[in-house]
Amino acid sequence: MDVWGISGKSVVVMGAGGGGIGTAVCRHLGRAGARIVAVDIDADKLAVCTDELTTSDIEHVGLIADGRDRGVFAGIVDAACELGPLHGCVPVAGGMWPPQWAPFASDDVFFDDVVDLNFGSTVNTVRAVGRRLVEQGQGGSIVNIATVSALNAMPYGSAYAAAKAAVLSLTRSLAVEWGARDIRVNAVAPGSIATPKSASNRKPGDTDGTDLEVIPMRRRGTSDDIAAAVLFMISELAGYVTGQVLCVDGGTSVRPTVNDRDELPVFVHNEELRARLRDW
Repeated sequence: MDVWGISGKSVVVMGAGGGGIGTAVCRHLGRAGARIVAVDIDADKLAVCTDELTTSDIEHVGLIADGRDRGVFAGIVDAACELGPLHGCVPVAGGMWPPQWAPFASDDVFFDDVVDLNFGSTVNTVRAVGRRLVEQGQGGSIVNIATVSALNAMPYGSAYAAAKAAVLSLTRSLAVEWGARDIRVNAVAPGSIATPKSASNRKPGDTDGTDLEVIPMRRRGTSDDIAAAVLFMISELAGYVTGQVLCVDGGTSVRPTVNDRDELPVFVHNEELRARLRDW
């Protein structure tokens, strides 16, 4: 029984390589019966994904392409339609690396690069896949990848936060524009996620860079945590869900704005109760 409603249908995953979120999305959707078009700019990273899909007997096609290049998408969408009825896409490609953290007022040219990668590649993927879904007239599902930083302030990382906020705005707009065509458009917003890429950005002796005290669940998320949410959103189990953002962040987005645990009890005026809360 196909409880997910995606068996035999093709899904484009942009940014599939490297063993992180994109690879996990391919794995989860493939295990649910989807046929995967795995796309990545890096051949070696793509091989990490396609080797796993092959081992798991998941039907797939691997394509090397840059999501920032509009010209590659005609071939990508055609490949997806040859693989099976096109169901949708998951634009995963994105990120922001430590050298790109900088004051907004600086003259670093990285700002445009970050926006192009995180918003431009999403726009290109969604436009190409969405256009074909509209032409098919059979509905579909698109799940964008944002970040909880798009919902809050991100000083010194404004390019990333702004680009992902644009992804959320695009998600809502397209959900309304394509709703009558039964094309659902949603987003998943990860919090702090442990991936091979995030580990490679650390220097010897560094911690993972995350203060677990600010995460209510006291742990970083995994790629599988994100992929499971994507599977739900892209599947027919979420058949009446569109224009929504699902935060998968261990509660980070709903924590109080004060980060220091010793300060949290200031919201409670009884001194004895404040002390008990601190000690707990």
